[in-house]
Amino acid sequence: MKEYIATALGAGVVGFLPFLNLNPQPNTPTPAPIPRLQKPPVIQLQQSTKPTKRHRIQVQVISLNDLKIAEGVEVVAGQIISDRTEERQSLEAERKQIENSIQQLSIPTSKLAELPEPNFAIEEAAIQQIKDELQLMEAHSVAPAPETSFRFKDETLRKLLEAKQLEERAEAITAEANNRTKLAESKTRLVGQLNSAIAALNKAKSNYQHQQYEHSLNLVRQQSEMQRQQYQIASLVGQKQEIEAKLREITQIKSPVAGKVRRIKNLGQKDRQINLEVVIDVQ
Repeated sequence: MKEYIATALGAGVVGFLPFLNLNPQPNTPTPAPIPRLQKPPVIQLQQSTKPTKRHRIQVQVISLNDLKIAEGVEVVAGQIISDRTEERQSLEAERKQIENSIQQLSIPTSKLAELPEPNFAIEEAAIQQIKDELQLMEAHSVAPAPETSFRFKDETLRKLLEAKQLEERAEAITAEANNRTKLAESKTRLVGQLNSAIAALNKAKSNYQHQQYEHSLNLVRQQSEMQRQQYQIASLVGQKQEIEAKLREITQIKSPVAGKVRRIKNLGQKDRQINLEVVIDVQ
């Protein structure tokens, strides 16, 4: 117990010594302690080691003008990468021209009028009129006068009367001859008119037969023309379908991702088609 008390007292004296000023100094101001500046915490950025994702797109173009992007440009999802504009416009113009041709050929042609029934009433009426005149003329023809002879006992009287009858007979014969001449002339004129009327009727019939022949030829020509138009329309429709099939093959290529075009590589050309590969760094 005594040893413990002595040890505690010794430790207390030793701990109190620093506070004792054995050499008193004159009163001088004590400088204020300088605070230490704390350094800001250092933030270390961790570098990402995730590799860049790249997307490759195969593109076929006819001309490099069909490519709508270039290396180093930014693209968004859905942006057009290639579009064969020149080829599409050329095919659409060709299709429009074919459609116009089909429309022109589809215009219905005027139907050929039917040939009217033959009508020879005028010619037949003229013939009948002349025949009637001839029959009337025959009915009014002069009949020969009966011969009269008188027998007289008186020779002198007989001679006088016979001379007078001969004179009258001569005058009658002359008149009859004149009438017969006029009748023959009229009959000849009417026969000529009749022949002309019959010739006119025959000509009218011949003209109608020629019209029938021309009409049949026109029908054949019209049918041939319609068949030719139908053939041309069918051919043009086939050409239009081929063009529309080509247009369906011409599609716009759009970027499925957003990013930056890293590289455009030419994979080669076949015929008129240029094969390209577009590499996009996906963001």
